Amino acid sequence: MTEGKELKKGLISVVMSNYNTPINYLKEAIDSVLKQTYSNFEFIIIDDGSTDDSLEFIKSYDDPRIKLIVNEENIGLAHSLNRGFDAASGEFIARMDTDDICYPQRFEKQIEYMQENPNTIVCGAWAKIIDSQNQETGESWGSPIIKDTDSYRIGLLFSNNPLIIHPSAFFNHKLLMKYNLVYNNQFPHAEDYEFWTRCAKYADCEILREYLLKFRRRESSVSASFTKLQKEEAYSIIKIQLNELGLRMSSDIQDLHYRLFVDMKPYDNTLKKWIKRIISANKKYKVFNQKKLKKLLWYRWSEFCYEEMSHSKTMRILYLFISLSIRCKLNLFKIRTNYKKGKHV
Repeated sequence: MTEGKELKKGLISVVMSNYNTPINYLKEAIDSVLKQTYSNFEFIIIDDGSTDDSLEFIKSYDDPRIKLIVNEENIGLAHSLNRGFDAASGEFIARMDTDDICYPQRFEKQIEYMQENPNTIVCGAWAKIIDSQNQETGESWGSPIIKDTDSYRIGLLFSNNPLIIHPSAFFNHKLLMKYNLVYNNQFPHAEDYEFWTRCAKYADCEILREYLLKFRRRESSVSASFTKLQKEEAYSIIKIQLNELGLRMSSDIQDLHYRLFVDMKPYDNTLKKWIKRIISANKKYKVFNQKKLKKLLWYRWSEFCYEEMSHSKTMRILYLFISLSIRCKLNLFKIRTNYKKGKHV
């Protein structure tokens, strides 16, 4: 929290869904929430029909902030989270997963940002990757920067990687209710990605440039087990967005589109034609900011071209020569412009 600044004591509803989580992971996750420096929260835990002893472990906690909801049968993460959101009474909703760990100041940092930026609907944060033994792997997860919501929306047109990390999400509850935003049960393995595409249509999205979460990567996690299903659902979410542009993503074009932001594979001339189609369609339907869309797409195009040229020594030299020539011309143009304005020495 900024020194000398008094934080409004808004209520946070922490929403976490449990299904057969190993006790040691579950304990670390729950304890990291209960030990937050910001303490004005309710902790809504939904047990999604667990068949192990994790439910009994949750019941062993004697903390009035914990509110337990028990599903009679397993209904899935998206549906369980919606139950938690329905039960939430806080001004803000913080997501948490049962095998991750919050840094102590996570809620304090995020609520401060949200109170200062009331038009932000969701705020994420960076995360450090840990293994099954809580050891940091040296990897981190999170977009280096979201310049603005327009750029974020454009990024979502291609993938959810690496944008807002789901268990780091912190929502403005009033805005969620205003726009009737809930998780879509049709995307059980990419419910967060689909949710972000709708949130970004209505209000600002942001990622704090600091580590507020430890994200556990383990072989048995949902992400590792359902990678193929996640990718299939990601394609479906991308298709929905392209439909808004009047475009149809055929099977032969979907991998081409997806690798614009995810898999930097060798150059393909078909890619240039597809980029032009997207730009032309957006000019007609005005779904995205046209200037920023063009800038982002052609930037990616230049990266593809450079990747292709990098395989040839002659082409690398030519690329450098052209780049230097353009820079020289730009510098000369600035000098002439300044001279005419009388800014020369």
